[in-house]
Amino acid sequence: MRISKDVVVRQIAGKILLIPTGKAALNANGLISLTPSGELLVRKLQEECTSDDLVNALTDEYEVGREQAAADAGKFLDKLRGFGLLCE
Repeated sequence: MRISKDVVVRQIAGKILLIPTGKAALNANGLISLTPSGELLVRKLQEECTSDDLVNALTDEYEVGREQAAADAGKFLDKLRGFGLLCE
């Protein structure tokens, strides 16, 4: 899976934002501000990756167990799917 090519990632005023363009803009109305962990996941998703890759990224970067990291990554992916921003 990976983030849609219709999503631009930009840092503006110290915040990392997802900017939907093209068809993605129809589903996600406006900009999406990311937390530091969301930014980490989006960086991984800019290239093809798996759910396990995302879990590993979270456990490597933060002091969090695999179960919590999997739950957090799953919620994040669900939000991206809901906005139509994820290519699987």
